[in-house]
Amino acid sequence: MFILGIDVGKSHLHCRLLKSTEQGTQKQSTTKLGNIQIFQNTEEGRLRLTQWLEGYQALGNTTHAVMEATGVYSQQIAHTLHSLSCKVSVVNAAKIKFFAMSNLRRGKTDSMDAELIAQYGLTMKPAPWTPTRLELEHLRALLSEREGIIGLITMEKGRHHAFAHHQQPCKKALERCETRQKLLKEQLDSVELDIKDIIKADPILKGQVGLLTSVPGVGRLTAATLLAETHHLEDLQNAGQWASFAGLSPVPRQSGQMMGRSSISKVGNPRIRKILYMSAVTVTRMDNEQGEFYRRLVGSGKPKKVALIALARKILRVCFAVLRSGEPYTKGHRSQLALPA
Repeated sequence: MFILGIDVGKSHLHCRLLKSTEQGTQKQSTTKLGNIQIFQNTEEGRLRLTQWLEGYQALGNTTHAVMEATGVYSQQIAHTLHSLSCKVSVVNAAKIKFFAMSNLRRGKTDSMDAELIAQYGLTMKPAPWTPTRLELEHLRALLSEREGIIGLITMEKGRHHAFAHHQQPCKKALERCETRQKLLKEQLDSVELDIKDIIKADPILKGQVGLLTSVPGVGRLTAATLLAETHHLEDLQNAGQWASFAGLSPVPRQSGQMMGRSSISKVGNPRIRKILYMSAVTVTRMDNEQGEFYRRLVGSGKPKKVALIALARKILRVCFAVLRSGEPYTKGHRSQLALPA
């Protein structure tokens, strides 16, 4: 078995290749193959990397490539190695960081990181990564673009307000600000149309969005965001794992006789937390079982924000149950797969 640790940067790939051989029941021997190699993070560089691996016959399902999740910079090498039948793991950078701390690592260089990532792959055997469907990738890009446009619109509204309240407003500045607002509004309409079209054109997305929007408080954009942000978690077996990914899992604080104040982890996807919180705010005004759940918590003395977070987590669990069962939401909906967290 080969372990390939890759420290991915914007321009370069630092690679450490290990060969692991089983010796007896619980023993394993590890050999470093050659020196740490550096390749350009370009099409030509990735080709040279595969040629280097071929020299050690380290391509195919006997090779486990491990790298940190570095956004767009790790996507192409991950796709390249996956297409060559290698097992690929794209790991949260925090896991690598704490693995380094547990080994008392001193110093930090790209080459040391490549060595560390290879050792992490050898020791921890992280879960395999699979490419996302193109439709989901495009949907996620469009939702991110929409979020950016809304931020710019908010900024321009504030700028217009400031210009308009000057002692002697500058007409030219106001006109240009209004022109930018008009352009941004047109782009917002355009990107929302693209989001609607991509959902309509893909049968899988269309069906899943239809299921999610049957849940009270979940609109089309909320459903699309939830699907786009959790696409690589399709194999999760319970709603508690979804809640953990969203950073909505409760974090108890207790040591000896000390009982601290619990909170949510926030170690998760902030976009999902944001949209679910907004959905929860909407649901509090509804006359249904989720709205009653919120009002019951507040009535029992829970702070409103705590009750909102609990409601957001409940909505997420209902969404998970609806997707797993493949049935639209009905009162009291529960999936056998949506086990307690």
